[in-house]
Amino acid sequence: MQNRGMSKSLLMGAGTVTGIAVLLGLLVAGNAWLPLAAVAGLALLVLWPAHMWLGVFVSLVPFDNASLVQAGTNSLTATSIAGLIAMLTLVGWSIALGRFRLPSRLSMLWLIFIAWQACSVLWAVDQNIATERLPTMASLFLFYMVVTCCEFSEREITRIARFTIFGGCVAAAICLYLFHNGVFWRNTTMRGTVAFGSQQIESNVFAAGLLLPLSLVIGEFLTAKRWGSKLLLISCAFVIALGIFYTTSRGALLAVMVMILFYVCKTGISWRVLAAPILLGLALLLAPGFLFTRLLEAGMTGGAGRLYIWQTGLAAFKDYFAVGAGVDNFSVIYNEYAGKATHFAGLNREPHNTFLEVAVESGVIGLLLFILVIASHLRQAWQREALVSGAERVRLVACESAAWGMLVASFFLHLLWFKEYWVIWMMLAICSRAPRKEVPQFAPVRRMTRVASPEVVQVGA
Repeated sequence: MQNRGMSKSLLMGAGTVTGIAVLLGLLVAGNAWLPLAAVAGLALLVLWPAHMWLGVFVSLVPFDNASLVQAGTNSLTATSIAGLIAMLTLVGWSIALGRFRLPSRLSMLWLIFIAWQACSVLWAVDQNIATERLPTMASLFLFYMVVTCCEFSEREITRIARFTIFGGCVAAAICLYLFHNGVFWRNTTMRGTVAFGSQQIESNVFAAGLLLPLSLVIGEFLTAKRWGSKLLLISCAFVIALGIFYTTSRGALLAVMVMILFYVCKTGISWRVLAAPILLGLALLLAPGFLFTRLLEAGMTGGAGRLYIWQTGLAAFKDYFAVGAGVDNFSVIYNEYAGKATHFAGLNREPHNTFLEVAVESGVIGLLLFILVIASHLRQAWQREALVSGAERVRLVACESAAWGMLVASFFLHLLWFKEYWVIWMMLAICSRAPRKEVPQFAPVRRMTRVASPEVVQVGA
């Protein structure tokens, strides 16, 4: 019976694939490109597991701000389209297979924080600017909630992590290629980025987007058993690290150092663990000399004016302590307090600090809610870490490491409404809970075997 069922499934699968191939051939022969694209897309939706679409999304995140589908728009990107497809397929897949669970406590905390941010529109200094931020807030939270409500197996989480590594490696390689062909961020000297035509990714944001792929590839290296896999993973880590260093982002460099220290504290000192900082040190030697120039100039320039922006922000926070100035209104009120810094850093400046951004825009209530969400993520990861071992634990440590690195980068960038920021917390939430157990497609047939006594029956495989 089992063999007959397997044969029937194989015949049905072969018939389906053959039918799709014939249909695609007819469409190509008739130059029907639009129907061809529709059929190909539908075939992928049907044949690809939903978690693979999530993997496609996370692999595209490093390219987000340079992947506008239509010139003149600020929101429709290839990453957004991939995210929408992933979200819809995950909902249908998880409900159909009984893998959908109620929103977690972390999702509820994010919801409270987002709701408070949305309420700040009512008293925002510039309500038009605050209202424009609402769709981004809602879409990021909705995607996070859908993903964290789905159950994934250990194998599926591994595939998503490898998609993340692949995307980061490709993005870093493109950055290196463009850098050596004279493409820099906004015509500056020696700051690598990814650009497609006139679309560029800000170097610091791009570097922050590579933190998760770098941490995951280090984790994969620590658990790899074959030398071929180790060499491949160490090469990917080298390329990603070099891509980060070529952006000459000082915040990202500090974040990488914190990530390595976290790995050492969590996994102990061994030759595999020490291989990571040695590799990053070699990559640092190949980084542009402008990176070291920027490090030396940090004190003289106040971190490119960040120190003076923070002074201005703290002065504004005193007046907007209770409920804030409204989401996305930091730069609106900045000019009123620009003269209170020890040095003038310009007008209409961004906060360059995620925590300061939250504090000024949503007050002390929003700041406490934000800290509570982050602390809850890390607490859940610590609790799960004590219960697991092997590759599962190392992957969880990798996500924790990336989270700490992103928190460090958040002190120098306003990353709250970027996909790069939310993907890290999404991956940490997925890895911080028990994965769904793998269920074999065909269960083994149990047979009854008689032993010496006719009254005793032994169950064999």
